[in-house]
Amino acid sequence: MTDRSTPPEIHAIEAFPLPTPRRESLQNGIPVFLFDNPNLDLIHLLVQVQTGSFYQPAKHVCNFTYSLLKESSPRFSPQETAEKLDYYGTAVSVNVGLTRVQILISTPKDKLADILPVVADFLISPTFRDENLRIMQDKEVKNLAYNSQKTDYRSWQLMWHEMLGETFPAVSEIATPATINALTTKQLQDFHKGSFCAENVTVFVTGNTDSASERLIADTFSAIPHGTPSPKLPRITTFDKTTNFVYQPMEGCLQSSIILSSISIGYNHPDRTAFSVLNTLTGGYFSSRLMQNLRERQGLTYGITSASTYFGEQSVFAISSDVNASQTAHAIDSCFEELQRLQDEPVSEQELTMVKNYIAGIQLRAADTTVNAMQKYAYFHTFGLDESEMYRYLTDIKKVTPEEILKLSRRYFSYNNFTQIIVGNYLREK
Repeated sequence: MTDRSTPPEIHAIEAFPLPTPRRESLQNGIPVFLFDNPNLDLIHLLVQVQTGSFYQPAKHVCNFTYSLLKESSPRFSPQETAEKLDYYGTAVSVNVGLTRVQILISTPKDKLADILPVVADFLISPTFRDENLRIMQDKEVKNLAYNSQKTDYRSWQLMWHEMLGETFPAVSEIATPATINALTTKQLQDFHKGSFCAENVTVFVTGNTDSASERLIADTFSAIPHGTPSPKLPRITTFDKTTNFVYQPMEGCLQSSIILSSISIGYNHPDRTAFSVLNTLTGGYFSSRLMQNLRERQGLTYGITSASTYFGEQSVFAISSDVNASQTAHAIDSCFEELQRLQDEPVSEQELTMVKNYIAGIQLRAADTTVNAMQKYAYFHTFGLDESEMYRYLTDIKKVTPEEILKLSRRYFSYNNFTQIIVGNYLREK
């Protein structure tokens, strides 16, 4: 009988590499990475496109283009396409990011031959229809009207507006009904033609594939035409602002949404591994410094987080929270007090070890299946890295010292580095 009164031994998490995929190259040059799993008959295809909101010519174009793909088959109506996907047990999801679009296709292995031609139609040769565009525009206008009543939505809109400025105007522009309704099917058609080309596409596959299924996949994606690769992203340079404080009042709000943000280092920067430890310590998990102060000790918020969004050679680092409106100014002051404490006092070895163990556990869970490992690999691939990045990262976080955390805090957490975004009520106590 199992003795449940004695806890099991705790073992340190050892670094490990992701599975090494087989790499193939299609006739049109598209790389295909295959993660073999003989026990998985549900084939997962991840089509990653090097495009995103940063590459679009006008607000919303990328999101509308790729979100409307399933409704844009040249042979089938949206209803017919949906029925075929359902009939063959196939799921297609699209995620549009700042610098990449991911299209995940999950289908039974024995239905590949039936479903791939259907999917290829709208992926490679979509015909965007005015009626489908109008439906999505109406939906997005309603969503915008609803979301605009929420302080957190408006704070993130303002944050991107302030951070990206004139470098990425098609992202930084504040969304309005006019920006949504200005879209045309020609814009979507042109953006798809320019972005969905062999030079921008990478395919990742996991499941119980064999020579026949791999040949079907190769034949399908070899039909993607050549084009012009997406250009290198420019660095954000329009940051000579007269103020680092942006306040948008909303009368009657019981809470305020606050964001403290700064332009920060890129994913391949030498400081990035140690900075990820610093971020987790600051606001990246439930026992972080900010959570302990603002939630546990002061009761100013239900939650507060910090995170980096990476793109090109830079990132945006942001601390965000919803706080009691009457305590908005105090909450912001408390955030900066914690950032200053990190600059003044070395973190203890005990606290640092707890953070490192948390990070290691999260990384392991993020790659605990071949599907997750494939998606993790796809993320690394975005930055020119391979499966060894997981091993390197888990190895290097163990080497981060309290002195390094102190040095990075002073380098990146200076008060003047941050832009303060407040939506709601900002009342300085007299």
